[in-house]
Amino acid sequence: MKITKKFAFMLMSGILLLSACGNAPSKTNSLPNNTPVSSSSLSTKKEKVTLVQSTAGFLFSAIYVAKGKGFFEEEGLDVEVTIAGGSPKVISAVAGGGAQIGATGLSVVMDVNGKGQNIQAFASLINQYASNIVIRKDVAAKLGINENSPIDQKIKALKGLSIGINTPGSGNDKLVRYLLKSQNINPDKDVNLVPLGNAEAFFPAFANNQIQAFCFSSPTSDTAASSDIGMMLINLSKGEVKELDGFSHSVLLAKQDFIAKNPELVQKITNAIGKAEKYIAEDKMGAKEILRKSFSDLDAKVFDVAFENNYGAFAKKTAITKKGYEMNVTFEGIDIPFDKVVVNKFADAVK
Repeated sequence: MKITKKFAFMLMSGILLLSACGNAPSKTNSLPNNTPVSSSSLSTKKEKVTLVQSTAGFLFSAIYVAKGKGFFEEEGLDVEVTIAGGSPKVISAVAGGGAQIGATGLSVVMDVNGKGQNIQAFASLINQYASNIVIRKDVAAKLGINENSPIDQKIKALKGLSIGINTPGSGNDKLVRYLLKSQNINPDKDVNLVPLGNAEAFFPAFANNQIQAFCFSSPTSDTAASSDIGMMLINLSKGEVKELDGFSHSVLLAKQDFIAKNPELVQKITNAIGKAEKYIAEDKMGAKEILRKSFSDLDAKVFDVAFENNYGAFAKKTAITKKGYEMNVTFEGIDIPFDKVVVNKFADAVK
């Protein structure tokens, strides 16, 4: 989803002001389609909370459903959802007081916790590795590969290609390297990894054959796979890579001292997310209808494909599993004790 320069300026200005003065968070809200959130709840004296996401996308569907179904309001909360434009900015906003709650990858929380920042995760949002690999159809046809080919053959098909990634060291760079190495392919010699930066750059490079494959999250990957030139090669959102099936990916986070001082507020946030995840699991079409409103700028065909591709990855329980956590330890190489990073007592209390 596009993030306007104006919004980015407003967010960063708000964070700087809060760091300097300790004032209340900005009242500017933003959902994926940049539609302002209704302010009707402001007159009911609900507790105000700012929740900042790294990006706008299906990774945060439980948050959109919690807002769309009024689950936050049921818990007595007036939640502002803002888009930071990257995981480091989420951590900066939460650490600096610009937001009480953050939403990004569990591995990010593990990393900053291990470096001394007292940030902890307390609720699960996505339980699959949330990036997919798309390949050009003409290349796949030449190699005799299709969606139903064995996973080892799919990975081997990447050898010799130019593959788009976000930036060196990013999550999709690590994923591509991990998969290539699993088939004894050297990512520094046997492929050309092309850093493309923002999501908007991927499809044009793919269409122009600058890259023949790329790794990115939904809906960027779904947009390419739904086109005439692309095919979904590896769908991690559906658990296609067994070693990463059940990977704890996106979570809610907060400062450790904030959690300790505001247990009732954290419980209310977790309750609302728990209601949303239960609703998504039990009413698939109702959840799809709510999410469609949040992604109204996305082509209807692409939205349908993206929703189906991601549906199985949505967390059904708010607790962060040790199994999914350990996958992060293995994949990221960040060996931080589970209990130092994860606080599950709020998720365990969700009814």
